[in-house]
Amino acid sequence: MTARRSSLGLSPVSPAPALPAAILGWITDYDSKQGAIVDFPGNPAGPVPARLLIDTGARALRSAAASRCPVALLFENGDPSLPLLVGLVWPQGEREAQVDGERIILTGEKEIELRCGDASISLSRNGKIVIRGAYVETRAKGTNRIKGGAVQIN
Repeated sequence: MTARRSSLGLSPVSPAPALPAAILGWITDYDSKQGAIVDFPGNPAGPVPARLLIDTGARALRSAAASRCPVALLFENGDPSLPLLVGLVWPQGEREAQVDGERIILTGEKEIELRCGDASISLSRNGKIVIRGAYVETRAKGTNRIKGGAVQIN
């Protein structure tokens, strides 16, 4: 072990450096010029701009600030004036998807369910699709076809 440590440039007796722990803080604001403004317990200077280590949009950061969503923070060189935002800590089961593009693919291992009030659309891995609602309407400019091995109405 000593030979390996010295080949890595480490002294065999030097202690391992202390690794900083992530702390939980919160986003106080989002500014398009400064980015995410964060605060954390024991912060001597008050809210400060943070660099992002996550790829997220302004909308998600504003939402996190409005809901005071906890964020995981590390500090460059242990300096509390140089926070690094490493992740948003959303409550269990709560997720928000924001997608800008021409195609959206959502993948679930067992099931995907879209829900709003009394309406829902469920897709199961076995190929079953269930649409539920107080009122269900389909419209088509062209032909509206119903195809299946068997079709039951009422």
